[in-house]
Parts: sequence; structure tokens; C-alpha cells
Amino acid sequence: MASRKRIKISRRWARWRAGLASSLLVILSLTGGGCFLDQEVEPYYGRVVVPAAQEFRWSDGGLPQTFDPALAAAPPDTDAVRAIFEGLTEYDPHTLAPVPGVAARWESSADDLEWTFYLRQDARWSNGEPVTAKDFVNSWQRTLQLGERAPHVRLLDNIAGVKQPTASPVTPPPTPAESPSPTPRRQEAVVNNAKRAAKKEAKTEPPTAFGAEAVNDYVLRVRLQQPDKNFPSLVAHPVFRPVHNLNVSESDAADASQLISNGAFQLIKSGLGGVVLERAKNYWDAQTVNLQRVRFIETHDTESALAAYHAGEVDAVTNAGFEPLALKLLAPYKDFRRATFGALTYYSFNLERAPFNDVRVREALAIAIDRDRISEDKMEGSTEPAKKFLPVQIPAEAGESGHHAASLDHDVARAQSLLAAAGFPGGQNFPRVRLLVNRNDQQRTVAQSVAAMWKNELGIETEVLMKNWEEYEAAMQAGDYDIVRRGVVMQTMDEVTNMRMIFDQEAAPVAASAEISPEDQPAESQNEMGKAGNAKQNVDAKPLAVERPSRVESEEQAL
Repeated sequence: MASRKRIKISRRWARWRAGLASSLLVILSLTGGGCFLDQEVEPYYGRVVVPAAQEFRWSDGGLPQTFDPALAAAPPDTDAVRAIFEGLTEYDPHTLAPVPGVAARWESSADDLEWTFYLRQDARWSNGEPVTAKDFVNSWQRTLQLGERAPHVRLLDNIAGVKQPTASPVTPPPTPAESPSPTPRRQEAVVNNAKRAAKKEAKTEPPTAFGAEAVNDYVLRVRLQQPDKNFPSLVAHPVFRPVHNLNVSESDAADASQLISNGAFQLIKSGLGGVVLERAKNYWDAQTVNLQRVRFIETHDTESALAAYHAGEVDAVTNAGFEPLALKLLAPYKDFRRATFGALTYYSFNLERAPFNDVRVREALAIAIDRDRISEDKMEGSTEPAKKFLPVQIPAEAGESGHHAASLDHDVARAQSLLAAAGFPGGQNFPRVRLLVNRNDQQRTVAQSVAAMWKNELGIETEVLMKNWEEYEAAMQAGDYDIVRRGVVMQTMDEVTNMRMIFDQEAAPVAASAEISPEDQPAESQNEMGKAGNAKQNVDAKPLAVERPSRVESEEQAL
């Protein structure tokens, strides 16, 4: 999610390419006539083969499997969606601030609860039809109706009228003195929780109208549930991009000849031979798009992708997972780029259990962790220490006060002082910590390192509970832990949304829905609503390390 150097192909391509989550960028510069300095002076790993046409050959960790903005979960799908669909805004490649896309300008109310976007009247679909405000309203409603099938549906949660996931009662966690088996007191608590939840659900409230409204063809008004001064950054995400009414069914790889899009490029071919995009003739800013074609090249593995790049058969390799040793060997080359990926691992405290309900204890445990040492020594430099929740901060968004978020620095002396003030000098009488993590070699290494630091610096014993994914989720939802490993992959530069994803995700990532009147419902839209989620736990969280997974298939795999 950090700003990174990109190919200087054209202004429009560079702007589209910005903000993509890539773990590796091995790249050639296709500028002007394609001139390069001598290998001995400027060592490049890739061989230079200047293409006859303005074509960009891209190994992006596989071939796109869907071209549907609502269904695209991660690269290469989201990369293809960014190229063939344009949203209200895009990201500036240098500052990551939102810049005009389909919306030529926008404004907000004084309280940042209402945003108005003014669409450019020369924006066109690839079939020549104008892109209108209603296209965005229909597309967002369709995404909500797809429910949990849309991986990033929760990014729409803050729009007025979107129902939040329903929480179900959770069995309260046992205290250390309690038996693992259910007790009458616990059973009574479960019954009471269920009664309260049922009573709450029984209360009917009038539905709130969906907050996205087409004032006219070229004015879109969006009302939010909570203020968000960064909302223009949020709508740059692929999930907010419009889908033409004729393509409301899933836009999968078989739809190349029928797909109607509104971006700088148009899908021409998809299949076993690769995916080909060509410059869109009807794009409103087509004169600034110098590339004629983008070709996604399929490579079987990381080694073959790198070999193709070295031979000059591809122009860029992204989303390729390399071992730490390979990364170190590639680092000296001028065409190697490495950027921060917006994935965060953090430890969440169970505030229902003492002494973790004491903020002094939580801070002591957090600042006793030497994140730099874990990142460099244990992770071999493959991660970055997370000393704050957000990996990067846009300078323009540092806050009206002009200051940046405080860093969570390693401070053993303060940690020991806080622990003593909480009544546990030197860790005396502190209960054995039960740290729950999913079964994963990397997570085990991190957890064992953290446990050793707590022991050496604070005198606190820790039991690392390694569980497979199903057992881990069950224990987490039951509150059967003191501290639990969590993770989040941030999908946007919108600070409000990222923090909401971190602190609200204990209500499992389930689908949201919206109250949609029959006249507002998009034609032939998929109507699959999400299931009720799990209850939110009473937790606090501290970040550990910003990681760089090569691709995001699921939270378990990526983190």
C-alpha cells in the first residue's frame, strides 16, 4: 500500500497502476524508444527486448479468473479490473491521494456525512453509452445483493441504509477456576444472551433508504452512517467500480467478447492463451493512453516467471512469492522494487479475562515486543515491524493538527514499570498467558519469539496454543483464549475503513445487505443475501508486523 516506483508508460497507465498490492516488482522501463543504460553501469536483471508495438507483457502471479469488480478479491483479478473499469476516483501514483476518475470533482458536507460526486459527461462505456450516476447506484446495490460472494462487500458498510451483520450470542469464556465443561452459571448466561438477542431482533425499525442516490444522470449523492473525510479514497477500490446493466451477471473469463467496460482498456481475449486488453476507443481520456495492448502472461511458478523476465519475454513480474534468500540476491538490481503490502498481523486481548482488562498490562505486553528483531532475525527481513496499525500514512491525511500517529516503540523499562503499577512486579503472580494462533510455521515462529520476550523481559510465562484453522476459529469465537493472533488485509487507503476492518472484524466478515425498493433494484441482479455473523468479542488489539504475502487467497493463507 506504500507509494512505489512504477513503469513510466503513460500518465493514465501509471495512475491506474498505483495502489496495487504487489509483493515483488521486477520491472523494465518502457519509456519513449525504450533506451536503457549499459548493464555494467546500471545492472538490470532482465534482458531488454524492445517490443515492436506499445505492448506491456505482464506476469502477475497467474491469469485473471474474473473481471467482475464485485467478485475480484486479489491480484491478478483486481489488477485487470482496475484496467478495464474506472471508478469515481483513482489513486495518484506518487502521493496515493484520490484523483478524478469518472467523477471530475466532488464535495462533502461540513460533517463529512454526505458526499456529492459530479460525473464527467464525456465518460463512456465501451459500447458508446454514457456512464451515469445510476450505473454506480445499481452496481453498488448489486454488490450488496451478492452478499458474502463479494469478497469486499464490507467496504460498503458505511453507506446509509446498509444493514450491519447480525451478531449471534457467544458462550461466555470460562474463568481459570471454572471447569472446561458447561456449568449451570454458564448455561444460564447462554440462555440469557440468546433471549436478549432474540428480543433485540424482534424489534422492527423502519428501513433506511439506501444512501447512494442518483440526483440526475451526472450527480451522485452518497450519505454515510459515520463521518469519513477519506471517502473519496475508499471509492477508488475496485469493488466500487460500475458494471454495465447488460453485464450484471458474473463477468467471468468466458465473457471477453461481451463484456462492456468503461476503463482505459477493454478486454479482448481471455482463455488458455492468456488475457489480452487493448486501449479502449471510447475512453474519455484515450489520448493520454500510450499503450496499445496489455497482455497477461501465464507462468507456472515463480522460477519460470523470473526466467521469462530474465530472457526478455515479459516486461514485469509481480505477485511472485520468493524465499528471503532470493529477495536478497535480487535486491542489488536496478529493476527490482519492493513495496509494503497492506497486510497486518496483530494480537487481540480478551478483555473478559483479568488482568488483560487493565490497559497498563496490555501496553506493557505490547511494548515489550521487539518487532525489529522478529522481522530481521526470525522473518529474515520478509516482513516489516508494525509499530502502528496503518502501514503508511498519506502526508495530506496526517490530520488537521499536522501530526502523525504515535509509534508503538520497544520500551522494556516502561513495560516493566507499567506491569509493576498494575500489581505484577517482575511478573509475580501473573497468570500463565494462553496465546492462540493458527497452525502455521511463520505464526509459530512469531508466537514463540514473543513468548520468549515476555518471559525474559517481564517474567511472564506463555503457553502457545497451535490449532488448525477450524479449531482456531472455534476457540476464538468461544472466547477460549487470553490473547489471539488476528490478521487483516487492508483494501484501501481510507483510514476510517481500515480501522473499522480491524476492530469490527470480530463480527466475522459476513455479507452486508441494503434495503432496496423494487424500483431501485438493478435489472437481473444476483439476489443472494449474506448469513448472520458471529458475535463480536470484547477485545483490544496491538499490531505486530506488516507482512508481505505474495497473493491474498484468504486471511489464513496470507497471514
